[in-house]
Amino acid sequence: MISFPQLPRQVVLILLLQFTNSLGVSSLIPLMSFFIVEGLGSEPWQVGLYTGLLMPMTLVANRWAGERLDQGYRVKRLLLISVCAFVLVTAFLTQVTSLLMLILLIAPLMSLTNMGGGTIFTFCRVYSERQGLDITRINSWLRMTVSLAWMIGPAVSFTLVSQFGFSSAFMAAFVVSLFYLLLWATVVPRSFRSKRKPKSEGQNDPINWKLLVAGLICLGFVITNSLFVSAMPLFFVQETGLPGATPGLSLSIKCVVEIFVIFGSVHVAERIGTRQVLLLAACLAATSMVLFAQVTEIWHVIVVSILEGTYYGLFAGISITFVQSFAPDRPGRATAVYMNSLFLGGMIGSVSMGFIASAGDFKTVLYVAAGSALLALLVLIATLKVQPTPVEERI
Repeated sequence: MISFPQLPRQVVLILLLQFTNSLGVSSLIPLMSFFIVEGLGSEPWQVGLYTGLLMPMTLVANRWAGERLDQGYRVKRLLLISVCAFVLVTAFLTQVTSLLMLILLIAPLMSLTNMGGGTIFTFCRVYSERQGLDITRINSWLRMTVSLAWMIGPAVSFTLVSQFGFSSAFMAAFVVSLFYLLLWATVVPRSFRSKRKPKSEGQNDPINWKLLVAGLICLGFVITNSLFVSAMPLFFVQETGLPGATPGLSLSIKCVVEIFVIFGSVHVAERIGTRQVLLLAACLAATSMVLFAQVTEIWHVIVVSILEGTYYGLFAGISITFVQSFAPDRPGRATAVYMNSLFLGGMIGSVSMGFIASAGDFKTVLYVAAGSALLALLVLIATLKVQPTPVEERI
């Protein structure tokens, strides 16, 4: 049985660092669209102006950070950029009074904030390798801290907004950012860095197609999850006629199950293999989306939510290890691909949900979500013979 005492002290501190980072980010990201409409009085469509700028900058920031880490840049210096950006974001948000300020000031800083999670993942990967630790197991702990933070952060933020206004939520995030800064100063060794990786004879490294395919598989899972989460409240309440508390109940059950399954996924992967776990997760994902489309009672929702939590826990528990296995000597690049699949999949799902629902209904969104999981399944099957890249090979 896995427990904290079995983990080295430094790993526990890294877990706390990742939890604090995710807690801060999760307290802001879901809140921003609500802040733009309710806090700044902007039109709903103007939310896209903010997200449309933030997303590409985040993708670029993650890729840039990953390359710097692979070239031997000090983790402490690189992570400081993200930490300082987060401190400034939370401080400036208390003063933002217009959408223009949000776009020009907050969006660039938030993109730098968003690269912190990937940097910590890479830091922990390199540390685990040097200490001879079980990387898959450590990654599952890291992913659990992210899931746990996302269970807490949005709920606390929206509660504070409803009781005391937006400024209180931003001030709470500012306090988290100070704790994040303190952890950065104490957890990350000053000189820690990965070994500098030699470049190929040309100016740029060749494209690692295996790594990109692995990222594409993750993208399919994330789009499925994002489509469902975006459509779920309206589908359950408006189309199905279930009580207003049903979406929250479904999400809570899913998150609780997910956390337990994340740990179990490591043992399952050891028995049947990482790719086989993803194959199982893809089948469960498609099945759960189709079953959600058929629910008519609360107990139906409870049962299917357990299934949903199982598929996402399997995916979350081993997906980053799966991606990193295709670039073992480029952990920064691999982690950047993984993190970008999360951000990009979330954006694609949340943006496309409205268009799909307008063309059909919210049940249609669930079927499309199932289709995204099936595409991930097909790619997994089509690439069964594609094996992880040996460490000795250059990417």
